[in-house]
Amino acid sequence: MAINDIPWVTIILTLVMGATHLVSPTITPLSYTILAPWMHAGFNHLWQNLLVFVLLGTLVERRVGLVTFLLFAVLIPYLALHLPVVFEYGGPSRGASGLTMTLTGYAIPALVVDLAERIESFEADARDVALGIGILLVLIYLSLDVWVTVQRFAGIQSRPDGVAVSAHATGLVLGVLWFGWRVLRHDLDNA
Repeated sequence: MAINDIPWVTIILTLVMGATHLVSPTITPLSYTILAPWMHAGFNHLWQNLLVFVLLGTLVERRVGLVTFLLFAVLIPYLALHLPVVFEYGGPSRGASGLTMTLTGYAIPALVVDLAERIESFEADARDVALGIGILLVLIYLSLDVWVTVQRFAGIQSRPDGVAVSAHATGLVLGVLWFGWRVLRHDLDNA
C-alpha cells in the first residue's frame, strides 16, 4: 500500500470525532455552531456513525481524491445539520449522521456503477465473485437504510426520539446531488 492509498481525511476526521467525544464540550451556541458535526450524544451514537464513516469515507476518499474529499467532508456535515434549521423543516441536531447519509447517497450510485463494470468484465475467479457479492450486500444494506430514512422523513414511519431524520434526509439528498454533479463534470466512470 502506497502512502497515497491511505485515506488520510477519513483517519483524521475519525480521530477528531473521537477526541471531541472524549473532551465532551459543553453545548453552547458557539460550540454547537463549530463542533455540531463532530459531537455525539453518547458512545453508541459515535461508534455507529464512525463505523459507516470509516467504511464509506475510505471508499469515497479513494474515489474522489484527498483534497476533494476534505472539502466535501468538512462542508457537507454543516449543511446537513444547519439547512433543516434554516429552512425550518427540522431542529438543531449534532453528530456525523448527515455526513454518513451524504456518503450513502453518493456511494449507492457509485457502487452500482462499480458493480455493473465488474459484471460486464466478469471472470469467474473467486476474488471477482467475492467482491461482487460484497458490493451487492453493501448496496442492499445501504438501500434499506435509505428506505427507512425516506419513510421516517415522509412520516410513513415514526421518527425515533433523538434521531435527526431531517439531517439524515438532507445528507442523503446532498450525496445524490454530489454524485450527479460529479457525473456531469467527470463522466459516469470517474464520478
